[in-house]
Amino acid sequence: MRLKKVFRFVLISLAVFIGVIVVFLAISIAPVDRTIDRRSLYEAMLARIDTLRAVGNEDTLTFFVGYAKANITPRHRTATAGYGTRRGKLFESVHDSIYVRTLVVSNGKRRVAIVSADLLIVPPAVTTLLEKELPEIGFTLNNTYLGAIHSHNSIGNWAKGATALLYGPYNDSIVHFLADKIKASIQEASENMLPSKIRAGFIPVPAVANRLIDNGPVDSLLRVLEVQRNDSSKLVLLSYTAHATCLPDEDLHLSRDYPGQLVDALEKNKYTFAMFMAGAVGSHSGKAPESGQACVNWMADEIAQNFANHSAALTPLRGGALAMHRVPLLLSDPQVKVLKNWCLRPRVFESAFGEYPEYLTALRIGDLVMLGTPCDFSGQFDATLDSVAHHQGLRAMVTSFNGGYIGYVTPGKYYDNDHYETQLMNWYGKGNGEYMTQCMEQLILALSK
Repeated sequence: MRLKKVFRFVLISLAVFIGVIVVFLAISIAPVDRTIDRRSLYEAMLARIDTLRAVGNEDTLTFFVGYAKANITPRHRTATAGYGTRRGKLFESVHDSIYVRTLVVSNGKRRVAIVSADLLIVPPAVTTLLEKELPEIGFTLNNTYLGAIHSHNSIGNWAKGATALLYGPYNDSIVHFLADKIKASIQEASENMLPSKIRAGFIPVPAVANRLIDNGPVDSLLRVLEVQRNDSSKLVLLSYTAHATCLPDEDLHLSRDYPGQLVDALEKNKYTFAMFMAGAVGSHSGKAPESGQACVNWMADEIAQNFANHSAALTPLRGGALAMHRVPLLLSDPQVKVLKNWCLRPRVFESAFGEYPEYLTALRIGDLVMLGTPCDFSGQFDATLDSVAHHQGLRAMVTSFNGGYIGYVTPGKYYDNDHYETQLMNWYGKGNGEYMTQCMEQLILALSK
């Protein structure tokens, strides 16, 4: 009799457990939709972009430029951000300090700040705080162009929700610390502005590979903005598409990876000040023959040497236009895949990771257009954007991590490839990359007026 009761209890418990699992799955996952129709989103984005004020090609050929950097190396050990396998482990020591670097550019009528942080991304929580506090120093997010170097060995503790399990529990003091340092660097740069001449150009550097598909296309262009101030100081901003992932997940030293060594090398030689922004790093990895510090050395040397050999390719900016636009990005519902044909329902994903507004940013300086994205934007889209810009007499520089994050944005034809970029990290469905590229094309056209 007792055995029957035990057996019945086990059966009922098992049935309840299975029922709970079934209900959980029913409310948590849904089939993947590979036929998302974004036409209405695109039309709404067109309407938003059409409202942007046309950029005047001002007569001035003299820009005013200031620069600054602020140390953001924490006094205490923090979690690292970059590899989920670390599960929030603290960094063990500081290999090289991390900074926020800023250029402030003015054409006499308007001014903008270009900010790059030695972080994995510019955390959305920091962006939200900056939106409130930048007016204290006379700036807003509408004239502050944000980016990051995308080092996977920088600090964490800046995200809430499920991301905190990977990059360490949220720490409000770190978010405020980062925002304060960004503001300090902008303020210092705006206080030392001098008349300057600016050159720009693209230099091929064969140091990048397509990590999504074997022998796939890459954007190997090093995109450069160089400033010569009238006090003889020289400043440079570099952007490249190779992921800063030289250092593996078992390496727990705080480091800027290869972008840091590249910037340091430039500042020891030709430049007073150098900064780096991650370009369209989606689908792209470094081509170094080894990993670890050997990779850092090889990547920094390869880029620096090619830059030095071909710096004559830089040409003066044409025109004195200076304008920045920050356009809210309309997105389809997220569908984060848990299996090839199944994804989390939008509410489950949003409750786990939080909801933040996302934007596309566009900055025109002379004939150079910088396009900021809230993602790991695939460099495979760069050729299209370069072509559109070229036909408008402009030059394009795409950067990632502009203060929001929506995962990886990759070509739709690879949506079902067995790779974490297209499976786990492709959050907004097939065709999102083509849709965003179309929106960015329209931004280029708007800035060409």
